[in-house]
Amino acid sequence: MSRSQSTLGLDPSEIHSLLTLFPKGLVAVDLETTGLSPLVDKIIEIAAVKITADGQVTTFHTLVNPLIEIPEFTIQFHGLQNKDVENSPTIKKPLKEFWSFVGRHPMIAHNSIFDLGYLIKSSHDFQIEFPPLDIYDSCRWARSAYKQLENPPINYKLSTLSDFCGFKLQHHVAIEDTYACLKIMVKVGQLIVDQEECRKKSFIFRLSQFDRNECFNFSTRLKGLAQLVQDKNLITLEIKGSRRPVRPIGLMPQTKGPVLFAECLLTGLNKSFHLKKIKSYSKLEASYWHAT
Repeated sequence: MSRSQSTLGLDPSEIHSLLTLFPKGLVAVDLETTGLSPLVDKIIEIAAVKITADGQVTTFHTLVNPLIEIPEFTIQFHGLQNKDVENSPTIKKPLKEFWSFVGRHPMIAHNSIFDLGYLIKSSHDFQIEFPPLDIYDSCRWARSAYKQLENPPINYKLSTLSDFCGFKLQHHVAIEDTYACLKIMVKVGQLIVDQEECRKKSFIFRLSQFDRNECFNFSTRLKGLAQLVQDKNLITLEIKGSRRPVRPIGLMPQTKGPVLFAECLLTGLNKSFHLKKIKSYSKLEASYWHAT
């Protein structure tokens, strides 16, 4: 199967259900990237499915040359190698075409804070304007409904929810993941009485909140932190006089400034640590952490 094609699709009843939630239409998007940090990693694939207010379904797909080597640890997930993207355009032109495709439709993704983080950061880098759209998250949408079930899913990953909803997914093929996101929205919507309230819970942010440089930029003293995150090291953070051991996930733009999204090793919870609040940082040896 081509990466621009999907084994999944939307039938008329699913399209009707989605337009009940989003009467003006919507766009689902999914990316594949060189890593998990929108502030430093690069996009290598963009896919989107658009449903217009009159029920028309169209798709967008492109591979992107990131101009850096794709790390081996990411290839095992999405299967895209350097040779697959070497003749693809670099990000500027595809990004302009993508925003033109989206138009004024609200957008949704699974864990959308990651996907939109890349699109926002890349648009900022090339001074490409994006419309002030509302962004929703199908993961939050599912969690708000399924957590009330007696036997909820074991987690809210896209692949797990796809199985839970009864359809097979070829995960980490971007166009396939966009359809899965929409189908999950439909399936979850069938359980919800107050869909408007649930939709509010799935709202993440409005793109116009990211029109300031401080959303993306971080101090040069934290450049070493970025490398530690890229190398997937355990890190000790000093914040407000206390030291916090973390397992980094990614560096991400936020409306109040960039954050390190990481698992706190003291609590086991994923948290966002604002970079401007980090006083110092250091590599934490895994052997030392396990010993303590």
